[in-house]
Amino acid sequence: MKRFCRVAARIVACSALVISTVVRSQGYPAKPVKLISPFPAGGGSDVVARILSPKLAEASGQQFLVENRTGAAGNVGADFVAKSPADGYTLLVANNTVVTNPALAKTPFDVVNDFAPVALVGSTAVALAVHPDFPAKSVIDLVKLARESPGKFSYSSCGNGTAMHLAGELFKVVARVDIVHIAYRGCGPAIVDGVGGQVPILFNTITNTAPQARGGKLRVLALASPTRSPVDTAIPVISESAGFEGFDADIWFGILSPAGTPREVVLKLNADINRVLASADVRERLAVQLFAIQTGTPEKFGELIRRDLDRWSKLVKDANIKGD
Repeated sequence: MKRFCRVAARIVACSALVISTVVRSQGYPAKPVKLISPFPAGGGSDVVARILSPKLAEASGQQFLVENRTGAAGNVGADFVAKSPADGYTLLVANNTVVTNPALAKTPFDVVNDFAPVALVGSTAVALAVHPDFPAKSVIDLVKLARESPGKFSYSSCGNGTAMHLAGELFKVVARVDIVHIAYRGCGPAIVDGVGGQVPILFNTITNTAPQARGGKLRVLALASPTRSPVDTAIPVISESAGFEGFDADIWFGILSPAGTPREVVLKLNADINRVLASADVRERLAVQLFAIQTGTPEKFGELIRRDLDRWSKLVKDANIKGD
């Protein structure tokens, strides 16, 4: 009889745990959720946040409020989320600066241990472009010219330590060329001087370079992506050139929650986000912004974070790159 009672007690306890888990999952969200964009309005993270927020609200029945917490190349917003309660009500709309920043310098958060990966959303390409008067018509042309005249040519980026800067430094290592980095304070000023011909080579976002290329003011040689963009398959990628296989400097975007967020909350958010990304209107809006949609499990996103942190840390060390 005592044995029966013990078994019955275990069954009751397990049932209570299962019921509690289901209730918590079904009950989330029970109040508005904050989507923290660590960059100003109009940037990639902010665009992603504002496209997702109304759709996630429809899916969940609760508001998803976009809040911009900017500063320190995204570190202010990321640190705010890392130190927020792990309940799923404060989420970070991250891009890969959460791995490039720690690769360059100490940050107030640990990107691997202080966050729970929720969902990968998509990516946008870094473009390798040149002024129309520059003689290179392809990546191979550019490499040939740069090898013939080491240190003669310069390239611009959106700032020291940005994804565009790291793409340029990765190109220098892989292509074995010596081109001089000119750091700008933002992608906009770099585009202006690129169009003006002051700096003939640019690593900038495809969002910024594509309109200028259509107007004949820049020439996009290739994308710094592993494969051609589904948004525009006509543009080649650097990895198609001999010896550059696997070249990847895409800017990715995803959702992170504070470490310790309940598993069932992470899985519900992941499912809702993947469902939203499958809708035609969201796909169209992201495509207009030249984002390639990527979905998957929280584990897949976590693997990407760890892999990118390792490879960018190695590049920073090998190329002796310094942050601002």
